[in-house]
Amino acid sequence: MITAGRHRALVQDAWSELAVRTAIADIVADANADFDPETFWPGHPGDDGVGDGNPSFYFGAAGVIWALDYLHRVGASPAAKDFRAVLPKLLERTTAGFERVSPAGYAKHGSLLFGDMGAALLAMRLDPTPGLADLVHARAEANTELPIRELMWGMPGSMLAAIHMAEMTREPRWRGLFETQAARLLDDLEETPQGRLWTQDLYGAKDRWLGPVHGFAGNIIPLLRGWDWLTPAQQAQLADVVPQTLAANAWSSELGTNWGARSKRETPPTLCQHCHGAPGMVTTFADAPFATPDFDELLLDAGRLTWTAGPLTKGSNLCHGAGGNGYAFLKLYRRTNDPVWLDRARQFAMTAIVQYRGAKTVVDRGRYSLWTGDVGLAIYLWDCITGEPRFPTVDVF
Repeated sequence: MITAGRHRALVQDAWSELAVRTAIADIVADANADFDPETFWPGHPGDDGVGDGNPSFYFGAAGVIWALDYLHRVGASPAAKDFRAVLPKLLERTTAGFERVSPAGYAKHGSLLFGDMGAALLAMRLDPTPGLADLVHARAEANTELPIRELMWGMPGSMLAAIHMAEMTREPRWRGLFETQAARLLDDLEETPQGRLWTQDLYGAKDRWLGPVHGFAGNIIPLLRGWDWLTPAQQAQLADVVPQTLAANAWSSELGTNWGARSKRETPPTLCQHCHGAPGMVTTFADAPFATPDFDELLLDAGRLTWTAGPLTKGSNLCHGAGGNGYAFLKLYRRTNDPVWLDRARQFAMTAIVQYRGAKTVVDRGRYSLWTGDVGLAIYLWDCITGEPRFPTVDVF
């Protein structure tokens, strides 16, 4: 279940908070220096052909601006850049870009990571207005009757948006929206041979995905984040469904436990990264406010597989890199208080710094993206210093 060539050995550098703080400062300084108020940031060859000036929260400017502001807010960086003047342009380009490049029919969806719902959330953080709050609400509410049940494009993302907006505005309408969508999401669970799962209607195809971006875990994320807004019956339902479904789809070996991208198939999974595989499942479910011995052992065994696999050769980023995998260790550290997991997270951090610097030398510039680039790594590095895992977009906004 660990594919040769997808992972690399750890570097032998000892943990150094000074080195980590220096890397964070370098990432922030590079991003600030390469920003252009008209074209935002250049694209990166590793980002699947995404061109210069991408405005989205996942690949582009909205995510980078949010990350730079967040790093300053939490004290990770003294550098502060005022991006408020570019917010109208960013919103306009996000809306236009989403309608132009999203799959057929997706322009109707309030997408957290690609649409203007995410960009409006950013604007609410930096320069809030009632109109922006109404835009987020309209985009989120539209997802209630639409069929995409996954975090990147659909209703679980809008449920996260409602949680973040409630924290920012204290308006009661966000809880009402969340409760409506949580009820619908839980009602849509289906009985399958692999446990209770959702069928994702995604990119013109229907399948049962598992991971924290497109699948089961991603749908559970807002339910865990909004746990106190659930009814006791809904909480009991989740405490029953989650351990059973995870166990039913798990692949166990002497190396540890992993999960495939989709509900259990005939062949073992080959991916071990945040978006598909053990790391993302641990990062999601280690936050669960319930426990059983078997459930916790499954999470620990998945952490063991993530450690055995080692950092990903694809890079240092969150979605499919060393930083994203390392969050599994930070979450297990918080759940267990066992310092071995913090030590492992920090060892991944030191390797990720080497990967970041090497990639920057090859391309001669940084990678300007929250989920696939350097600023996401900077947030992971900060969390390795504090020992408090706050996964961007999900745990914090």
